[in-house]
Amino acid sequence: MLMQPVAQGTPAAPRPAGFERSKFLHLAAGPVVFTLMLFVPAATMTYPVRCGLGLLLWTAWWWIARPVHLAVTGLLPLAVAAVFNFMPIGGVLAAYADELIVLLFGANLLTAAWHRWGLDQRIAIVSLRGVGTGTTRLILVWYGIAVLLAAMVPRSVVAAVLIPIVIAMLRYSGIDDLWNSAFGTALVLAISWGSSVGGFLTPMGGAPNLLAMKFVQDTVTHHEFLFLTWVTRLTPLTLAVVAVVFVYIRFAFHPEIREAPGSDEYFTEQWKALGRMKSSEKWGLMLFVAAGLAAFARPLYAAALPGMTPAFAFLLFGMACFLVRSGGEALLTWEYAQGQLMWGLFAVFAGGTALGAILSKTGAADYLAGLLVPYAHSSFTAMMIFTGLAVGVAQIVSNVATVAILVPVAIGVFQNLGMNPMPFVYAIIAGSHCGFMLPSSAGSSAIAAGYGVNLKTMFIKGFWAALAAWAITVAVAYVSMLIWPGFGDA
Repeated sequence: MLMQPVAQGTPAAPRPAGFERSKFLHLAAGPVVFTLMLFVPAATMTYPVRCGLGLLLWTAWWWIARPVHLAVTGLLPLAVAAVFNFMPIGGVLAAYADELIVLLFGANLLTAAWHRWGLDQRIAIVSLRGVGTGTTRLILVWYGIAVLLAAMVPRSVVAAVLIPIVIAMLRYSGIDDLWNSAFGTALVLAISWGSSVGGFLTPMGGAPNLLAMKFVQDTVTHHEFLFLTWVTRLTPLTLAVVAVVFVYIRFAFHPEIREAPGSDEYFTEQWKALGRMKSSEKWGLMLFVAAGLAAFARPLYAAALPGMTPAFAFLLFGMACFLVRSGGEALLTWEYAQGQLMWGLFAVFAGGTALGAILSKTGAADYLAGLLVPYAHSSFTAMMIFTGLAVGVAQIVSNVATVAILVPVAIGVFQNLGMNPMPFVYAIIAGSHCGFMLPSSAGSSAIAAGYGVNLKTMFIKGFWAALAAWAITVAVAYVSMLIWPGFGDA
């Protein structure tokens, strides 16, 4: 019943010769820049530093140009370290079995159960019944729903759940051409952007959050980064960015119609079609809530169950989905789950973790930090620069890649200066979730583009939204650093 992305169900267009040539050039450029780094005439660069920086350039190039799938790029650290022997392979391999991958896996199992029984769709429809038909109000409410959901599940999942419902509603209202509909484009972009900016409120908002936690645990605090600590430190930044983007959406988009005909009727029909909440949906919701409560209540039982970290809490309740039976059928089967699990995300996350470990252990992060130190003596200037880099890089690569590239460098810079790196890390995390301009910037943006959103509008409006997000992030992070000592804790 729901409209599929425009790219599905249609014959693939023939690839122009120039496309294949460009893909080949980008494929070759990665190993070429790595090789060049090995021969750069700089006496202060040791062999491990050269390899670390070369791998950073190679990985960043392939993550930006995408000549291969992002997951394939995520495997580069393993392959390159094995061939060039610039650090023990065990130090790289550990990243691919990290505890936080277990957390992603467990959370993914829980959301797969949601999807199987339609709980994700029910949550969206229940949230939006009675919103009304005013187009501006619809845009802002969808944005708000996306923000709230993105605090619990990855933004790509939120966009994948909500955007098809919006597309179906638009078609029901007689809007089939999304590209030429200012209202349709605004509605889909509101979901895409809400999915992004809501994602750094809690660690469960996406892989980059967990990756940043991993870097902080390993190189700054050397102890567990509690979920509660994350939420309390990131709440001011989240509220500020969410509010600024909300205001921007309110005044930047001008729908061609004031009322969306039929939207109330559409949601009423969808609600009736869902029927009463099934026991399988109730179980899926209870297991997810239980996992979330276990993660946030970690300080209460850490002494009694030291091994029961949030990762294993989510794995435990995720595994329960295979054991709980509803109506004679398991809540989740492996045959269904393996088609829903985001295997590529696991590889990208592991690759980002491995890259950060390599930059740290080879001394490459310290080398880059030394180059940036002259620009970091002023806290405000440093906050502007690092947040600007995060927002800028997030426009062209995923936020996992943004965090993997910038967080280790920032930690190295400020540790070398004897400064607390945590305020800058928090600002980078916020900035990494503000990729609004291009389909390559976020999974939610790619999904929006796949459904036919106007890419010119996405680029232009996204630029100003990103600029506003950068400004408010710098302001709130800098003020928090000055007046709130706890903002530097982790």
